[in-house]
Amino acid sequence: MSKLWKTVRSLPWLHWFFGATCVLAGVAVFLWGGELIRGNERATGVIVTVFSILAGFLIAVMTLLGDQSMLPGSWRFASVYKTRIRAKLTRQKWLFCLYLVTLAIIFVSSLLGEKHQEVLVWLERVYFGLATTAFTLSFRLPWTLMAIQMDRLDAVVESRRAGSPKIEKN
Repeated sequence: MSKLWKTVRSLPWLHWFFGATCVLAGVAVFLWGGELIRGNERATGVIVTVFSILAGFLIAVMTLLGDQSMLPGSWRFASVYKTRIRAKLTRQKWLFCLYLVTLAIIFVSSLLGEKHQEVLVWLERVYFGLATTAFTLSFRLPWTLMAIQMDRLDAVVESRRAGSPKIEKN
């Protein structure tokens, strides 16, 4: 399983394909899903609840994963893994921003109420498309978290291997 995981992680086109697919799903919902969200307060409530929970969870995870005391070994090991962890956390930061933008648009649309129907229709479509994109991108979150943890475990192994006697290195 470890070889398969490393192979998948080394295919950057697969990550771009997944991201592009998520964005295309959001665009499709924006274009053709307007009637599903129009005036649907229950669906809007579900989106708000789910994204609020996801945003809180993501911040908690980013806080835990960004803790430098969790990095094993010397400063050299920490500096090697710093760039990998930073790239992964940066993607999660943008996902968090997408959650907040979606929630902000829902908030603005609730403030407009029924006063500006023509604007409200477009805001609903926008937040439904963004919600679809953000939600589908969230499916990758467990794999990203696992990758960060695997990088840390690899660093622990390398750190211990470097400090062990030569007999144990085999």
